[in-house]
Parts: sequence; C-alpha cells; structure tokens
Amino acid sequence: MLPRVNRLNKDSEIKDLAKQGKSFFLPEFIIKYYQNKENISKFAFVVSTKVDKRAVVRNRLTRRLRETIRAFLPKISPGYSVLVIAKKQALLLDFPQIKKQMAFALSKIKIYN
Repeated sequence: MLPRVNRLNKDSEIKDLAKQGKSFFLPEFIIKYYQNKENISKFAFVVSTKVDKRAVVRNRLTRRLRETIRAFLPKISPGYSVLVIAKKQALLLDFPQIKKQMAFALSKIKIYN
C-alpha cells in the first residue's frame, strides 16, 4: 500500500493538477505532474469506467499502479505531485509490463533515477 503521506487526497489538489500540470502521454497512461512546495512526492490514480465497466478490473489496475509507485518511492525525486490516468490499453499489460512502462515514463519526466 502506498504510504498516506505520498497520496494526493484532496479533490482540489487533483483538479488543479489535472488543469495546470504538464502532461506526458503513453499509449496506456497519461501522466500529469508539477513541482509542489513540499519535500515529498504525492501520487493519485484515475481509472475511469471508460477503461472497464467492472469495478473489480478497475480496482485491480489501481492496486497494481499503487504497488509500482510504492516500489519506486526510494528512487523518486521529492517535491512532485503526479496524477496517473489509465487508458483502456493498460488492461492489456501484466504487472511487470506496468512496472516497465511506469519506470520509463517517470524517468522521461525526470523524477525517477
């Protein structure tokens, strides 16, 4: 489970991030990010019903994304807010492929070393 201090919980923070954050696009994910004023990085995940109607499938994908980020936390630069939006093609990935795609995306936006 992703530690509580690393979660974006406030609806206003997530909406601001979605509007004002920089974007990075992959076929499976959209990643929105910006630098925050804190000394930790925070993450939020969105898997909409457009991805799949079944909550079980959406929740499984969200858990996999959270676990991926939790594993990467020691190497993630502090001071960023990140929103990961899953697309329909993310369902085709298994867990190691999700880890590989997220590592690629986070290194491209220069918050993962």
